[in-house]
Amino acid sequence: MQLRRAFHRVAEILRQKPWSLSIALGLMLFFLPHPDWHGDLHNFREEADTLWHPYWAKWLFTLLRLPPEPVAYLLLSLTCIAMLYFALRVFGGRHWMVFTSFAFAWTLIYGQIDALVVGGLALAWWAVQEKRPVWLGAGLVLASLKPHLALPLGLLLWWWSPSRLKSLIVPAVVLALSLLTYGFWIPEWIERLQDISYLTELTRNLSIHTETGYWIWLVWPLVLALPLERPRKLVAVAATTALTMPYFPLPSAVLFLVMPVPAWLYWLLQVPALGGWLGYWLYLPMKIAPPLLLLWAAYPLLRARFFASQKLER
Repeated sequence: MQLRRAFHRVAEILRQKPWSLSIALGLMLFFLPHPDWHGDLHNFREEADTLWHPYWAKWLFTLLRLPPEPVAYLLLSLTCIAMLYFALRVFGGRHWMVFTSFAFAWTLIYGQIDALVVGGLALAWWAVQEKRPVWLGAGLVLASLKPHLALPLGLLLWWWSPSRLKSLIVPAVVLALSLLTYGFWIPEWIERLQDISYLTELTRNLSIHTETGYWIWLVWPLVLALPLERPRKLVAVAATTALTMPYFPLPSAVLFLVMPVPAWLYWLLQVPALGGWLGYWLYLPMKIAPPLLLLWAAYPLLRARFFASQKLER
């Protein structure tokens, strides 16, 4: 019975035929014969000194090093496309806003792993809804490949877990195995995280942390206290993550786009695509995307509170 239900579910998905998937696959095939464009994949395969992922990410990098570069790129890209499609199904976003976005194309051309992180968060959100704490833990491990992108949402999803203790089983096993493999790597990793100034100054950084310093973190108690419905809470936390983390690059905006967000966000994040022709000053307007998205997520609550106050005054 479960197998039959699964088959019908897959058939239902295939019948929907999201046309933007053909664009994603076309971009992948266009980028495939250009290994000099796949800068991040090259760094993963060589385990470059600039990498600052948790050490269990080295297992992924080892897998990417095994096949020839074109095969590694093809496998990684197909996996990332599949993970983003899964995230769209779970979070409820619109497929064209992801697979035609500048942010997605950026992750694809460089061979980045942001989609794996987003897929991990989607798996965790699915597990929360289906009350599968062990699968939630597996999603958190995958999402932790990029803590600056996934940590706040990961903690929120863990807090919503039907069993917080069971949700930690898979992360605890992965952490223990990494310590057995690489020794006590955590202090070295934390020290490496201190030296990311070369990243925070890049034009592609969506965060305003560079301008405000850690003062911007004062917004977190307000955001976490908002009594929003869970889907909007996820959007609000994602927007606040981009707003407050020292480094949240434009390609990581695929995290917003897999969620049910308004179309104006898509168009705002498309503007930097013209930077190569019109100047990189076009990257500056995208910094308003996180605060605007946060206000959009909180709007129903703010609107209800406003009208409630108006009635009291009458």
